[in-house]
Amino acid sequence: MNGIGRVLLGPTVPDASGSQFKTAWISIVLPIVPIARYYLMEEGSLTFGTKTTTRYHIVGRSRLVGAEIARTYLYCWLVAPLIGAGPAALLLSQADELADSIGVFALIALFLVTVFASVAALSYGTKFVRRRFFTPRSVVVRPEP
Repeated sequence: MNGIGRVLLGPTVPDASGSQFKTAWISIVLPIVPIARYYLMEEGSLTFGTKTTTRYHIVGRSRLVGAEIARTYLYCWLVAPLIGAGPAALLLSQADELADSIGVFALIALFLVTVFASVAALSYGTKFVRRRFFTPRSVVVRPEP
């Protein structure tokens, strides 16, 4: 809740059955520690105002995958902050000169456009990369001993 708790991250591409792998993380705004990796199927979503809750059916559990953990750390701790906040930070570093040349209101408008464009680029870029470069993994379900 409010960025603190457990979160499912790093979804793989859904296979033919619609199931996918996700890793459960302990999170304080950013993912801190991976807990487990689940093979799950989305059952549906409930929306209350601006909050959406997705329900999953856990089909199975898998071992943690080092490459996925490294990719999640890299994305959440480096790539997302650089793309999401980097352009706005660069703009703010030049705020005095820009305010003198284009005016304060134009600078505020430019800042807002930069923030929205950065977030949109991050969102659509992530979806594009996931669809284009990741393929569904084959799953072999074994009964627990």
